[in-house]
Amino acid sequence: MAFTDPAADIRAAIEAKLKATPAVADLVGDRIFDRVPAKPEFPLVTIGNMQVIPESADGVDAAETAVTIHVWDQFKQADKSRKVGGAVVSALHDEELRTDSGSAQSVLLESASYLRDPDGVTNHAVLTFGILTDANSL
Repeated sequence: MAFTDPAADIRAAIEAKLKATPAVADLVGDRIFDRVPAKPEFPLVTIGNMQVIPESADGVDAAETAVTIHVWDQFKQADKSRKVGGAVVSALHDEELRTDSGSAQSVLLESASYLRDPDGVTNHAVLTFGILTDANSL
């Protein structure tokens, strides 16, 4: 059985879920990107790195994917990036995502870090989620 890489589908499903979640949309609008734009409007969310680890077994087309989501804001206090980060976690943690290649069986927050970037102006949240997918589940 050929392996189905779920990364692109997971990314699209995460973006759609975040844009459809009122608590996230109220805070960032549609500012959800692959990378920070050249002239960004804050706050914003980027869907960052993904690591896909195939689950190999006879007749199984599954994978475990780690995805990092970043929240960016430029205020003197970090409260807004924490608020956006909390909304992202609420939208995704312990939820099921529907993808074109299969259903995400579980989405679980693995870590959340809130920090100030070295420029002293940018607040940055780094959220890492673990996602199990099974293309045979549909």
